[in-house]
Amino acid sequence: MKKFIYLLAFSFAFVNYSCTTLANLFGGAGVCNCTCAACVNCTGKHHVLTEEQKAALEAQQLKQAQEDAKRQAELDSLLNMDYTIVHYDLPEVKNDPYKWDDDEEITTPKDSLLALFNVNSKNGELEFIHKGINTNEKENDCYIYFTTDKDGVPSPLRLVVHYYADDPINFYMLKFTLGRFPYEFTPTKINRSNDGKFYTENFDNALDVNSRDIVAGLAQCKYANILLVSKDVSHRLYLTDKQIERFRNTYKLYRKLGGTL
Repeated sequence: MKKFIYLLAFSFAFVNYSCTTLANLFGGAGVCNCTCAACVNCTGKHHVLTEEQKAALEAQQLKQAQEDAKRQAELDSLLNMDYTIVHYDLPEVKNDPYKWDDDEEITTPKDSLLALFNVNSKNGELEFIHKGINTNEKENDCYIYFTTDKDGVPSPLRLVVHYYADDPINFYMLKFTLGRFPYEFTPTKINRSNDGKFYTENFDNALDVNSRDIVAGLAQCKYANILLVSKDVSHRLYLTDKQIERFRNTYKLYRKLGGTL
């Protein structure tokens, strides 16, 4: 009986060894296709993938290869960048406030400037107002204009401010910020009225030598705002690029025609 048990045990061991050996020899690249119970604990076999699993594995490997290639390209890009220090020539920052220059030469042709203006006869004079300006008192705006006498000599520039809203502010002074420089102007007369729930506050003042730096600043600055100063709540007007361009063109034509303050 003992001999029979020994013989049976030896037979099972032989089968287990033969399956593994045969699989290694004939299963192909170490893949075991054996399904017998003796191969359950076989350490040399590999899982046989289905076609669907193979496709998923290949897709995953392709994605990983693409990500690796992308990271490598980014690394190569960083390594190939030019890290040489570049010196930039920045425009000179204006340190002095804007000033009226009596000797300033306007190079823009007069005809090209005149084409930008409405010229109307008024009380024996010619009135020059930029075409982009809406002179309606209900249009919030700030602008300059001028007139010339019968001999073509410009009168002093005039500054106009229109404020129209459903709340009055009762402003009494203007604080200009032209570029980064402050200027102040106090109107001599401000007209105030109301139309129902809307309020109108405006003035039209002739400028003089005390105001000419403001005009020069409006003509030369790149950005500007005007604070309508009130004892209660002040109101700020931010000038657009088009508004500043109108100031600049009016100033140029005024100087081109011989105007001065």
